[in-house]
Amino acid sequence: MLTASIVMWGMVVVIYGWIALRRRDRLPRLFKVFCQQGEVFVGVVPAALIAAGFLTPLVPGEMVAHWLGGTAGFRGIVIGMLAGWCIPLPPIIFFSVIAVLVKAGAGLPQMVALIVAWNVFALHRTFPMELPVMGRYFVILRLLSSMSLPLIAGGIAILIV
Repeated sequence: MLTASIVMWGMVVVIYGWIALRRRDRLPRLFKVFCQQGEVFVGVVPAALIAAGFLTPLVPGEMVAHWLGGTAGFRGIVIGMLAGWCIPLPPIIFFSVIAVLVKAGAGLPQMVALIVAWNVFALHRTFPMELPVMGRYFVILRLLSSMSLPLIAGGIAILIV
């Protein structure tokens, strides 16, 4: 995690430096927007992590381990996939919930399937946003053609773990 943070901040510094060399006139505006967005980020991330910390004792570990644990196998991957379709959370809260589930005993392949399903399907985004814009035919085609992705990802994760 530290390496990822260092790489991300390194990219921010490189982009900021590139803009400073190329477009000095935009530098003050860029810094202002960067600080405004940083205020939102600094306010949301700690709150989500604290909320996840309070959520941890409420999650029944035995039930999570039974249905989504490493011993649940393919059944747990299917359950994770179905859960991923239906969880209507923004990313910062979603990944905090995933961390809570892993701490409660969920298996990594099952969580991989859940995360892939949440990213690919996300019914809370598909129906209100994608369906009106792209149309029924496209949405059905996309959902059917990507239906197996969470299962494949979970299967590969089983082989790796």
